[in-house]
Amino acid sequence: LAKDFEQTIASATAWLFIASIQLFTRRIARLSNYTG
Repeated sequence: LAKDFEQTIASATAWLFIASIQLFTRRIARLSNYTG
């Protein structure tokens, strides 16, 4: 059970990481559009 719990935390962290990267890239794209 503990092993499965660690796996869940790891995958949740990975998804959070992926989501934050997508947000970050979108924000950068928006900023670069503003600057021309």
